[in-house]
Amino acid sequence: MTEDTRTQQAGNTTLILRYYPATALLALVMLWFIFFYTNSTVSPLQIALTIFFSLPLVGGSYFLYKQQQKLQEEVLKHKKTHSELLNQRQKISQAMEASKLGLWEWDLETDSIYHSHFHDIFGYEEHEIPHFMGHLQPLVHPDDYPRLRQEIINSLKGNSPHFQCRFRIRHKSGQWRWLKDHGEVVERNSITGTAKKMLGTRRDITAEQEKDDHLQLAWKAFESSSEATYIIDPDSQVIFINQAFVDITGYSRQDILDKDFWSIPCFSEAKDFYEKISRNLKGEGRWEGELVQKRSNGESYHQWLRVLRVRNSFQQKPYTIGIFSDMTQSRQVEARLNYLAEYDELTGLANRGQFYDRMHQTLALARLHKQDLALIVFDIDRFKAYNNSLGHHAGDQLLKLAAERISKVLTSAVVISRTGGNEFAALIKGNEQQALLLSEELQEQMHLPFNIDRQELRLTLSVGVSCYPGHSHELQVLLNQADQARLSCKALSGNRIQVYNDTIRQSSLELLRLEQDLRKALETGGIEVHFQPKLDLKTNTITAAEALARWHHPDQGFISPAVFIPLAERTGLIETLGLQVLDQSCKQAASWYHQGIKIQVAVNIAAQQLDSGLLLQQVNELLDKYELPARMLELELTESTLMEDAEAAIIEMQNLRNRGVSLAIDDFGTGYSSLSYLQRFPLDILKIDRSFLMTDQGNKNQGTLTKAIIALGHGLGMRVVAEGVEEQQQLEELKLLGCDFAQGFIISRPVPAAKFTELLEQQL
Repeated sequence: MTEDTRTQQAGNTTLILRYYPATALLALVMLWFIFFYTNSTVSPLQIALTIFFSLPLVGGSYFLYKQQQKLQEEVLKHKKTHSELLNQRQKISQAMEASKLGLWEWDLETDSIYHSHFHDIFGYEEHEIPHFMGHLQPLVHPDDYPRLRQEIINSLKGNSPHFQCRFRIRHKSGQWRWLKDHGEVVERNSITGTAKKMLGTRRDITAEQEKDDHLQLAWKAFESSSEATYIIDPDSQVIFINQAFVDITGYSRQDILDKDFWSIPCFSEAKDFYEKISRNLKGEGRWEGELVQKRSNGESYHQWLRVLRVRNSFQQKPYTIGIFSDMTQSRQVEARLNYLAEYDELTGLANRGQFYDRMHQTLALARLHKQDLALIVFDIDRFKAYNNSLGHHAGDQLLKLAAERISKVLTSAVVISRTGGNEFAALIKGNEQQALLLSEELQEQMHLPFNIDRQELRLTLSVGVSCYPGHSHELQVLLNQADQARLSCKALSGNRIQVYNDTIRQSSLELLRLEQDLRKALETGGIEVHFQPKLDLKTNTITAAEALARWHHPDQGFISPAVFIPLAERTGLIETLGLQVLDQSCKQAASWYHQGIKIQVAVNIAAQQLDSGLLLQQVNELLDKYELPARMLELELTESTLMEDAEAAIIEMQNLRNRGVSLAIDDFGTGYSSLSYLQRFPLDILKIDRSFLMTDQGNKNQGTLTKAIIALGHGLGMRVVAEGVEEQQQLEELKLLGCDFAQGFIISRPVPAAKFTELLEQQL
């Protein structure tokens, strides 16, 4: 029976009781009237009877009056209770509305579901998902559904008094949203105990879950940070440390957590320092600095510590957070960088920077005390050949051993430096004679055998000497003078000691002027390209040409390539020179090609061009620019160029070969190449150096070598070109040996493009 029904029935009863006493009193009055007015006389018996019959009416009326009062009180009480219930319902409804809490009721017999806030939570209308399991299941995330199903089953079977689960569900918008369900079985079958009805609440906790996820991520980042962190509560208890704290200090979490900060060894040993930090925190709230700490094994280390004092939002009590990093590695790196800033990593000798600093200091003191100084600059002769033949690792070992001997000989030197790859310098206090004696001893010691990879090597040096104050008072001038003296030794095949003199000065001045003129020629287009024909020995026709750089000096006339090309290499101009020759050669080859003259043009490539990494790009640009087929271009590389970095050279050459450019190895047999590498190089042409060609004065061994080289080239699938052919006998011999092409003065000297065109016309 509902509350409204009870109130209505009580109202009806009250209405009856309210009018019943009045009706009874009216009946009594009428009864008396009948007695008194219908009878003239009223006997005592009649009065008694009247009173007798009136008493029940009066008593009943009184009783009914009392019942009326009770009923009125009951009605008022029910009205008040009903009002309170309505008020409570309204408040609950408002609270649920504010919390977005959805109520659901699941009828398991029909699988129907009632759900408040259904649209807000799922995005669907109720009629779109009328059944619980059949329609709701596909929306649950597949990773969460097994857990949700198991929780429901446990509740339905009575294994768990309540059902509670967090799970994801796909909202109608397509988003995955997190829900939290609470529920319990409220009705079961009285006989079987099977659950018939389940009630519960459901809330969208997506925002809370995202916050939890963010907190989890923050926690993981905090825990996995490389910086150690600890937190101390207001009672000086350590309540948190991360893994980095354990890794750096060596203390376990059990050693630290819930322990008094001041009693933990890694803190108590620096108690005075931490007390100063604590006082500083009270004033400023933070501190940062470096201190020395000890690990659990007693090892000391430097740490950079940042300490913060923060207050929690509830009790406003101060917590202390410490964050520190182990500076051991950074100190090692710093020390390493400081070392590398002054010393050569490979040899341990002073590097160029420290050498200059020490020279400045020593030169300043020498000026002050009028002392003599001598600068010795030297390098290892043919070191590149050792490096290429034995490998870079063996080359490094050789440099280390050489540096050790240099240090033992030059014990009196102010500073010894490795200034370049295989170049060294030493500054001594002494005159020219003392410098020469030390240089000679150095030569002798370096000529003693070195054992590298079970091979015995003997080194020679090219040594240049300049002196203060005899040759110059300036540091840079002294360095230049000593280096020029060293280069003069190199020009004479090395293994010499040379003191700077006027002859070297004059030569260096001339080279300096020539360098400036070469720069100007490159800027103004003063470099020309001449072409030397290559004769096809099978058809006796000119089918190819080699492009050769020529420089006509405005004052000195033609400068030999043997002079200006090495000068370009030493001064860093070789890349510019090589690119200009390559450009002019492609332009001329394209001009001939478009005229119907198919002449393949070969261009020499310097090591610097190959090492630059730009050669392929430059070739592609020029071929496209002049519309020249790639097969009409040939690039010539020397053995020494290829062997400087054979692996890198193979990659670059393969890229050029894939482009369609022909590749040749020049001056074969004069370098230090390995036959195993030769077969790996993607080569098309092998050029025999003139030194292998048999002459009238030559012996038969030369002819044998030429034959062997031709056979080797053909065996490797290459065409063979003999260069430097100057005699008719050589030409005939090459034809008999099966050589493919010949090049030399007997055919033609290098000529300008116009003259070369005339040669082609003459053979038509």
